[in-house]
Amino acid sequence: MGLSISGAAAILFVGVLLTVSTAVPVLESANERVTTAVDDRGERELERRNTDMNVTNVTYNASADTLTVNVTNTGSRTLSVNETDLLVDGVYRTDATTRVEGDSGRVLWMPGESLEFELTGITTTPDRVKVVTEYGVAETITEV
Repeated sequence: MGLSISGAAAILFVGVLLTVSTAVPVLESANERVTTAVDDRGERELERRNTDMNVTNVTYNASADTLTVNVTNTGSRTLSVNETDLLVDGVYRTDATTRVEGDSGRVLWMPGESLEFELTGITTTPDRVKVVTEYGVAETITEV
């Protein structure tokens, strides 16, 4: 004797319920991850738009083999000194002394404040100096 139509329908219905009960949590999790990623992207974009700076002065002192780069935070975001990068002639420099408003102990760079990088041991005038903030905002100077 075979299954009746109502018995087959019941088995199909149970199969559909099992499939849906397995698929729904997976789809909800995927949707949550996409929503979180979109929100994070929006926050990063807002941070980037509120970040701005101006390289106000780049000075090379040949007699002291010193390069000094002064940058002003002209945006509305507080920036991290440790996450603000300096490149000289395309070389990432981690050996610069930094000072915010003359204080070498500062790690935050507030809007309106100036950050100074000082590199010693620079034996030639650089062709290019680039400063990059933690949000990817950069300014390049080609006349030192």
